[in-house]
Amino acid sequence: MRKLILAFLLMNMVVFCPRLGESQSAAAAPTEISADLGGCSALITVTGADAKPIYNAKVTTRVRYGLMGVKRLDLETYTNSNGQVKITNLPEILKKPMYIYINKGEMQEIVEFKPEAHCQATFNVQLR
Repeated sequence: MRKLILAFLLMNMVVFCPRLGESQSAAAAPTEISADLGGCSALITVTGADAKPIYNAKVTTRVRYGLMGVKRLDLETYTNSNGQVKITNLPEILKKPMYIYINKGEMQEIVEFKPEAHCQATFNVQLR
């Protein structure tokens, strides 16, 4: 009975500790934020003029949805050490354009997300 309990505990330890033994590349996953409104996403990679990733750049957007786009959802997050952010579960159809604002200090860029053109969009943004 003790061996069965010990085997059960060890098996659950592996299941509940999936990062045990993983390489450090998993830590470089992009920062994620979810709108919980659909199946589209936008992956944003932010670099500086020297092509190096920018850490802690602020990424904000306003998602307008619902009848005539009257409902609003404001999202805000910051880039990780690789300069990446992923906005997930965005709506497939937007009533009004959706702009994503990226800024760090005095530098700012704006990108437009168009789910009807690219539902799984990727943006490479260079701040100057």
